[in-house]
Amino acid sequence: MNEVDLIYEKKQPLAYLSLNRPEMKNAFTTEMLDGLYNGLIDARHDPQVKVIIIKGKGEAFCAGADIKDMLSGKLRGWGMKTYLSEKVQRIPLQLEQMGKPVIASIDGPAYGGGFDLALACDLRIASERATFCSTVVRIGLAPGGGGGYYLPRLIGIGKALEVLLTGKILTAKEAFQTGIINRVVPADQLSRETDAMAMEIARWPLPSLIATKKALYDGAKSDLSGHLDYMSSQLALLTETKEHQDCLHKVAQKIGLRPPSSE
Repeated sequence: MNEVDLIYEKKQPLAYLSLNRPEMKNAFTTEMLDGLYNGLIDARHDPQVKVIIIKGKGEAFCAGADIKDMLSGKLRGWGMKTYLSEKVQRIPLQLEQMGKPVIASIDGPAYGGGFDLALACDLRIASERATFCSTVVRIGLAPGGGGGYYLPRLIGIGKALEVLLTGKILTAKEAFQTGIINRVVPADQLSRETDAMAMEIARWPLPSLIATKKALYDGAKSDLSGHLDYMSSQLALLTETKEHQDCLHKVAQKIGLRPPSSE
């Protein structure tokens, strides 16, 4: 599936969603957002895909909303409400619901809505030349794509307020030190290191990956008792999977244990 502003590729067990407006620093278009949403749904339901990577073409990750659309009046009043609810905000909702791990591979600016998109991913790896900025206060707005939800969960309310209210630009090193991103790598190694991170994850059974991601998101929203009850049910289901039994037998063989006879 290829869209004009979004390129979707699969190289099993990985899927790649590439924002494709390099001349505009990959600023959003409705076609790009549609392609991103549809690609996420396809990857979610493809049993051969274990990890999804979101990246930008050229020397930027994403600049967020296109300033031309704002100047034209398309994103004013109810137009902004519709744009966010029907196009932008369904992306973080889909990212959380899909279960499979999603990595943001960030090269160059991740600004405004692009910063929000990176935060909505499960993991973030960035090149040394990546920069991060919640530009919304610079144009008299506020984060509408999930930045206000995800950032304090990553770095705490105080630090998040500092980043969001000052509108300052963070270098990759600063973003790493603050806890916004997981790894910083040289720009010419970003693609390779992103794939390596993805394959570190993809070597494990898909049901386990999905249940582990759900465990963290559930734990962030539940009390301890409710979370433990939820996880006991999840593990009960996982013990019945072929993947668990295969892994268990491999471990038994390594340590010289013979599985009990089924007779």
